[in-house]
Amino acid sequence: MATKKENIKKGPGETRAERAIDYVMQNPARVLVGGAVIGLSGFLLYKIGKKMIANAQQKNTELKADDSPEVRQAMVIHDAFNPSGVAILKSFDSTNTDKIFDAAKNIKNFDEVVKSYQKLYGRDLMADLQNELSAESYEKLMTLISTVPGKAGAPAVTFAKKNQMVVAKKEVYVRKTPDASYHEAWYESSKGDNIMFQAKPGDFIGYATGKQELDLKNNVKFIQVGYIVKKEGLPAAFKAYAGKSYTMWIASSKDYVDVFDYFKPMFLQYPKTKTVVTFKKPLDYYDATVKGFTTKMVVSTTGTKILNEKMQPYCTVERFVLLGEFLGSLVQGKTKYIKFLTVDNTERWVDSRTVKIIAQ
Repeated sequence: MATKKENIKKGPGETRAERAIDYVMQNPARVLVGGAVIGLSGFLLYKIGKKMIANAQQKNTELKADDSPEVRQAMVIHDAFNPSGVAILKSFDSTNTDKIFDAAKNIKNFDEVVKSYQKLYGRDLMADLQNELSAESYEKLMTLISTVPGKAGAPAVTFAKKNQMVVAKKEVYVRKTPDASYHEAWYESSKGDNIMFQAKPGDFIGYATGKQELDLKNNVKFIQVGYIVKKEGLPAAFKAYAGKSYTMWIASSKDYVDVFDYFKPMFLQYPKTKTVVTFKKPLDYYDATVKGFTTKMVVSTTGTKILNEKMQPYCTVERFVLLGEFLGSLVQGKTKYIKFLTVDNTERWVDSRTVKIIAQ
């Protein structure tokens, strides 16, 4: 009987050998049944087939090490469990914890690392990590990994979203780098040069840049904060700083900082910030009209009234003004209103008949 020929699709950059191995991985039962071991018993077929597939999976995964960072990271972590490289000495080796943390800092997809580890060594990476690391080190590692996408299919844990506003809740050090080595212990002789200043309760620190780091040595989560000083309309005392931008790092703990999406709740809780934000703007303030909108933009086509978040008249704009990013719409009576977000993170409304929505 003629055997139906399978159409094996070639992936981008795959060789014929890699394509064939991938097909075996995806269809092990069918390939084994059609293979040379058909004459063996079902049990022997299963045992030999399973071993062959495991070996093929390991070989296939190793072949992809040059192209896959996840495969390389799985191999680095495995090597860290057995630094001597001698299998029989593994139980006597001390796990190279630093090597594991160095690899973890570069992991972008932890799920793929776990899968690669299973294919390479036939073992559960999570179980091996728990066995090889102390409880404290394991907890730190999981915190570090949770800040990047890919773990258990979940999104990254974000300490602060880009352009959220950060205010000091209590006295806290603002630093040049995400290193909390100095923390006012009695045995520390000086602050070092990493401390920029000590923020006081209620101080507006700036806008989150979206960057975050975990200080493994001190187990402190940091967020990067920054701002640019407005170029125009500055008080005399700040004119020397016009157009200059600054970045810094601060502990993200809710014990030390409050983070806000919008100005209004921040002004209510910290009234003094209202003056500061008039000249301290997000780092992308001057290019927000170009880079700040990634979906749909709202542009006025005629002179129109802008409404605040309570649908009350707020101000009037002329035509051809880029109002902000489209958020949604609402129909009241016979009028359809468009909701948008301004470049300074404020929600506003406008009559849909007076604007045009442009997809970027």
